[in-house]
Amino acid sequence: MDPFLGRAAFHIGFYIAFVAGALLLFLEKGTAEYVITQFTLGIGLVYLLLVVLLVQWGKRRER
Repeated sequence: MDPFLGRAAFHIGFYIAFVAGALLLFLEKGTAEYVITQFTLGIGLVYLLLVVLLVQWGKRRER
């Protein structure tokens, strides 16, 4: 895997998770926006986990 591709994917995932986490601090609980932002945070964190796992798998594969 190209290191720049992994870095770009990590930045995208971090941006999504960070913005969603920051928004949760300002939204009212129980609203539709809050629930959607929670889903977005979860998707961002799962995406980050997948990126990290794929980068680690790619490093082991190159050895």
